[in-house]
Amino acid sequence: MDKALRYLALAAKAGKLLVGAEEWASCQKPSRDWLVLTASDAAEGTVRRVRELAERRRVPMAESAYTRNDIAHAIGRSKPVAGAVICDKGLAGAFARAAARTQEQEERTYEPDQIPRA
Repeated sequence: MDKALRYLALAAKAGKLLVGAEEWASCQKPSRDWLVLTASDAAEGTVRRVRELAERRRVPMAESAYTRNDIAHAIGRSKPVAGAVICDKGLAGAFARAAARTQEQEERTYEPDQIPRA
């Protein structure tokens, strides 16, 4: 499990994670929201609905590189998770930074036949 998913797991254990678009939509405390994330393989309708709600509540949103199964596994769920909301400013920032670093590392990864030769 990479560092970003560890922060997601920590948020879940700390009770600072709302799981699923429906749970977040029904939450009456939008001031607690710090970062909304959706899975890379989430349905387009789900992403659109979450994006609209995030814009209405003025909450930052990240379409993550993690699949529904990656997110579910990280937070100890057996069913796939299409989206979640991190409700802690520190954990949200740590997740975002770690996810960005992971994405940068993946973009710099070369296939064996693409390795630059000196």
